[in-house]
Amino acid sequence: MRCFYFVLLFVAASSCTTLYQPLLATLPAVREPGDVAVAGSWQFPYGAQVSVITSPLPHTLAFASAGIHAYNTKRDSSNDYARNRQYEAGIGGYITVKRTWISAAVGAGQGRGFRYGRFGSSDILNFGAVVVPGGASGSSGRYVPVPELLGYYTTRFAQVTTWWPGVQHTTREWGSSLRLTRVQFTDLTLNGVAQPLPTRHQLQAAIAVQQPLARGLKWQAAASFDVAPEQVADEKVIPVSGL
Repeated sequence: MRCFYFVLLFVAASSCTTLYQPLLATLPAVREPGDVAVAGSWQFPYGAQVSVITSPLPHTLAFASAGIHAYNTKRDSSNDYARNRQYEAGIGGYITVKRTWISAAVGAGQGRGFRYGRFGSSDILNFGAVVVPGGASGSSGRYVPVPELLGYYTTRFAQVTTWWPGVQHTTREWGSSLRLTRVQFTDLTLNGVAQPLPTRHQLQAAIAVQQPLARGLKWQAAASFDVAPEQVADEKVIPVSGL
C-alpha cells in the first residue's frame, strides 16, 4: 500500500461571517488501488480542515473531510462572533488521460453554524431570508437583544477535479476543482425563535499547486473562491425587537 501525506496551505476568498461556511473542495489525487492521501489545511484566520482520500478499487475513490471555522475568538456584545463545524463523505471515479488526472465525485454532509452579533442581513445568511436591525435599542427605547443565530444543515455536492501532470509524482503539479453544493437548513433559530428554513446553491472553484518535499510528503498551496449562483426569494423581515 502506498501512502501519500500532504501538507496544505489554503487561502480562501469566501466570506467569514456567513452562517454556512463551505469546506475547501480541492481533492488530492490517488492513482492506484491502495493509494491513500491524508491532507491537513489551515484557512485564514481561524479555520482548519482534515481530509482522507483513498482508492479502494481501480479507478474508484472514497474520501471524507471534517472542518471547523471561526470568526473572532471572544464572544461579547462588542464583537461579532461565529463558529461553524461540519463533515462530509463522498465517492467517485478517476482516469488518467495522457498526463492529466481527472476525477468526478459526489457526496453529502452535515454541519452546524452559530452567529452572535449584529451582522448585516447580507452577512448573516447571504440568503436574504432573515434581516436583523443594528443598534442597541428599538424605536420605542426598549433594549434589543444581541442576535444569536443557530442553524443545522445538510449538504449535497458534485465536483470535478483535474491534476497535471498526473505521472511519476516527482515534479510540480497543478490542479483545479469545481464544486456545486446544495445547502438545506433543517433547523434555524434566531434568539431561540424558529425561522423559515432556507435552501441555497453554492458554486466553488479552486486552483492549486503542489511540490514534493521528501518521500511521501508534499506541500500544496491553493486559492478558493465561492459564489451563490441563485438565492432564496423569501425576504421576510424578522425584527429582533419583536422577539
